[in-house]
Amino acid sequence: YTLSSLEQYIPFCLMQTVRVVAEGKGIIHKAPLTMNGIEALDRSGSVLYRDLKGATAFDNSFWDVELAALSFERSASFMAMMELEMEELVAYYNANQTDFPESDFMLMFGMTGPRRQGDVGRFHMINRRDKKHSKKKS
Repeated sequence: YTLSSLEQYIPFCLMQTVRVVAEGKGIIHKAPLTMNGIEALDRSGSVLYRDLKGATAFDNSFWDVELAALSFERSASFMAMMELEMEELVAYYNANQTDFPESDFMLMFGMTGPRRQGDVGRFHMINRRDKKHSKKKS
């Protein structure tokens, strides 16, 4: 029974780690976030998924394979946003607005990463534009 919630709990912990890093907590200013750091976090998620899948692959396991795959894939997508350049992040947001809460996207837009300078104003500008377009359609 204890293993039954790991398929969502571990990806949730990974996403919380991404949120902490995106907020700039735990990052030393003399050693900013690098692609190596992001890739290491991503590899950690992959290794955890593989190891947990192997450890729970027995008869009568409560492990939900489909839910685990979906949860770990979602956390990997969330981590991948840290790698994107600003234009790529805008395109990802426009195509996947419902994948994550607005607060997570706002956090990602505000994060300065290895390939982008944070600009939360850009997020607000996109939201205002989208709201204007949806009002015109109504």
